[in-house]
Amino acid sequence: MISKINKTVIPFGLVLVLLGVAFSFGCSKKKKVPAAVESVWKADQEGMENSNGFAWVSKYCEKVRQCADRDMKTLDQDSEAILEKRLRKDFCLEKFKESKVYTLAAQEPKLVINRTISCLKVATEADCSLIKKGVSELSEDCKWLQTLQNSKE
Repeated sequence: MISKINKTVIPFGLVLVLLGVAFSFGCSKKKKVPAAVESVWKADQEGMENSNGFAWVSKYCEKVRQCADRDMKTLDQDSEAILEKRLRKDFCLEKFKESKVYTLAAQEPKLVINRTISCLKVATEADCSLIKKGVSELSEDCKWLQTLQNSKE
C-alpha cells in the first residue's frame, strides 16, 4: 500500500513542490501589496481578451489539474481531497497572489508580467510528463520565475 502511494505521490509531490515554488506556499510574513498590483495583473495584454496574468495563472492551474486527474484516482481519499483542494483554480489563484512574482509586478510590471505569462504559456502547452518533471526546465522565463520565487528577498 505504501509503495503504491509513494509511486503516485512522488510525481505529484514534484508538481506540488513546483506549485509551491511558483506560488510561494511558504509561511512567510505577508506583505501589504499595493492596490495597483491587482490591476496590473488584470490588464489584458495587447487588447486581447483573456490574455491577462490572472487568466494565464488560471490556465496553468487547470493544466496541472488535468495532468493530475488520472493519478489522483490512485490516492487514498484524504490525500485526494487535499490535492483536489490545492488544484482548484480559485485556491491556486489566491496562492499566486501571495507569491513574490505577484508583488514584484509593482516595481517592474512589464518585465514581470511578460516573463511570467511567457512561462505559463509554455507550461500550458507542454505535455503532462514534462510538467511532472518540473516546469523550470521548459524555458528561460520559467527558470527566471523559479529563481525569483526561490530568492531570499
